[in-house]
Amino acid sequence: MEKQIKYPFCKTINRLIKNVNEKNPKLYIYFFIYTIAAIIYPFFSILLPKLLIEQFSLGSMISLKNILRIILSFFILSSIVGFIETYIKSSCYTKITALRLDYLKDQFQKLVEMDYKYVEDASFYETYDRALEANNSNDNGVEGVYHKLFTTPAVFITSILFSIWIGRVSIWILLSLILNVVANLWIQRKVNEYEYSMKKELSRQNRRKRYYYETTHDFSFGKEIRLYNLKNRVLENYNKEIQKYIDLNKLIKKKEFALGFLGLFTLFINQAALYGILIWKVVHGMSIADFSMYLALILQLSLLLNTLIEDISFIYRESLYVHDFFKFLDTDLGEIGGEKKAIEKDTLEIEFKNVSFKYPKTDNYIFENLNFKIPKGQRLAIVGLNGAGKSTLVKLMTGLYDVDEGEILINGIPIKDFNKKELYSMFSVVFQDVNILAYTLAENVACASENIDKDRVYEVLDKVGLKNKVASFPKGLDQMMLKIIDENGTELSGGESQKLAIARALYKDGNMVIMDEPTSALDALAEAEIYKDFSELVENKTSIYISHRLSSTKFCDAIALFDKRGLIEYGTHEELMEKRGEYYKMFTIQGKYYQEGGEIIETA
Repeated sequence: MEKQIKYPFCKTINRLIKNVNEKNPKLYIYFFIYTIAAIIYPFFSILLPKLLIEQFSLGSMISLKNILRIILSFFILSSIVGFIETYIKSSCYTKITALRLDYLKDQFQKLVEMDYKYVEDASFYETYDRALEANNSNDNGVEGVYHKLFTTPAVFITSILFSIWIGRVSIWILLSLILNVVANLWIQRKVNEYEYSMKKELSRQNRRKRYYYETTHDFSFGKEIRLYNLKNRVLENYNKEIQKYIDLNKLIKKKEFALGFLGLFTLFINQAALYGILIWKVVHGMSIADFSMYLALILQLSLLLNTLIEDISFIYRESLYVHDFFKFLDTDLGEIGGEKKAIEKDTLEIEFKNVSFKYPKTDNYIFENLNFKIPKGQRLAIVGLNGAGKSTLVKLMTGLYDVDEGEILINGIPIKDFNKKELYSMFSVVFQDVNILAYTLAENVACASENIDKDRVYEVLDKVGLKNKVASFPKGLDQMMLKIIDENGTELSGGESQKLAIARALYKDGNMVIMDEPTSALDALAEAEIYKDFSELVENKTSIYISHRLSSTKFCDAIALFDKRGLIEYGTHEELMEKRGEYYKMFTIQGKYYQEGGEIIETA
């Protein structure tokens, strides 16, 4: 269990209020009108019984006309006040939802701009889940606190007025009510703190549960689940995580029940004291009309005080999650970099100088004291078996990760001196995992929604062999991809998706291009052909071709062979074959494999 940590409650609430000042100050006018209406409305239910009983007690002088006049007047006035209260509240809640959605935009903005290292950090997602609690509902978190901040002042003021009224009759009634409020506030605070202390474990369990839930709802897993009979395994794991989640919630509910029982006991004592005092007052001369009024007043005040306790408890509890959310927004997750702009219209030279790197929260180095240079205009093949760190190398040279030791230079400038966004703009990368977005074809290629050069989009799609495919689309470049958003969207084949990814890289026209095994699912001959075609398309730019198939990269100017020790061989294909080292052995073995498979791969 995580120890409860004190947090700045007032600072959290002040920040929410400050946001209203900045985004929608008109809410204060609505708040003022609502508060007045909400204060007036409860008085009708208290005064009406007293006035009616007084009329009934007149005996022979009773006037039906007066009774009807009183009832009608109260009905009209209460209806008007009630309508104003309900209308203002409804209107404001819509505006409060807009405030929450603004915060949600800030949250998503933070996600897309954060340093890439957090994308692969599981512990970060537990922190993010706790922050998300503040924005994933209309009734809790940010919006829930806003609701209560809007309505609670009226409850508080009305409670004060009723308390003064009752206090004039009997100070003991007032003291009894106050003691009940204090006891229940203490109970609710203990419940809230215990629930919050369990939230970290709940977030961790919820993340696991959500993974299995999303697996069962992700159609891309459909084939594997059916063909490999994974249904029972997935459902079994999902049920286990659900049970763990339920068990954690049971612990919380047991605590709530124990403290809630104590709250019921204090309420019983309080109600017994209140009725006893009122009966004593009647015995000593209080009229029936006044008795009914004060009884209604006490019941109404009890209801208001219970509401006040619940509201304050709710604000306190939910502000804990709002505080987590604000901490998330304020945490520096951004991509740290210098101020230097991108190098324009020039191909790049990359140099690794004494670079050492290990992934965060791990002990094993992927690279230690790595040194090599990629000259301007060079076509470099980076080859090696899976797990040799080839993709990690791309993450380092593109700035997705920072080195632990040493430095990476771009045209002689340390990579850390570049602004991260400017740095990213210099690279056109085709990754192994191709992601097609549920946007139009043009937006998928240009990675933008405005100022798209459609002539250029057509040009790059033609270069990668998708011209005929585009011609078959009813809406051409405006054809929606995938069927998630648009049921008439188009699903591309695996090969077509890879071609689209290459078109995306060509459209971006970065200073340097990288192919990070995007064709690993294809056979060796197909991969080699695509790599050669891509090399011709990017002309004289510095380019990197990553593969575990050595035959796919023979056309390159130089080849760098990596294994778990780092860079072990470097040179042209001919030089490495003559050396008869690891590259020669791997190339020969792979060549024999493809010859046996019916594919002729030159081995020398």
